[in-house]
Amino acid sequence: MSNKSKSLENTRIEEIMSKKRMVTLNADSTAFDAAKKMSENLVSSIILTDSSKLVGIVTERDLIRQVCANDLLSSKTPLTSIMSSPLITIDKDLVVQEAARTMIKNKVRHLVIENKRTRHVVGIISSTDLIKFLIDRLELDSDSSSFLSDLYWLEEPTEELDI
Repeated sequence: MSNKSKSLENTRIEEIMSKKRMVTLNADSTAFDAAKKMSENLVSSIILTDSSKLVGIVTERDLIRQVCANDLLSSKTPLTSIMSSPLITIDKDLVVQEAARTMIKNKVRHLVIENKRTRHVVGIISSTDLIKFLIDRLELDSDSSSFLSDLYWLEEPTEELDI
């Protein structure tokens, strides 16, 4: 096994999670509020809170599939009607492969990262963060790198990719 492969196996989620701050919004807000805040912050998800407690998540995909595709008025659609809950959380010390397995098992593209010892949320990771990690770490030929970059842009068109 190469050193590069070993480093892949031992990389913890905390090392690759998005460096952007986690964006939150009150759960009694509307889909319009969420879309506006996502756009302003260039993020693909918003964590919903109720009295400072994390209660759910809304993603761009939720807005498209549950609001736009159903021709609902975003300013009248409560986030509680489209949010995913409960949140899927993982520990910051979990290795990358386990985070990917958790996403696949739960059919989600975002995971909330917490410090299990302190029970504090420390961030969020998306499938895009995993793709960025692979692009950065794997020795890829230009065709494979281009393929991963294309996947990235299909997934998260609002975020920038530095490769």
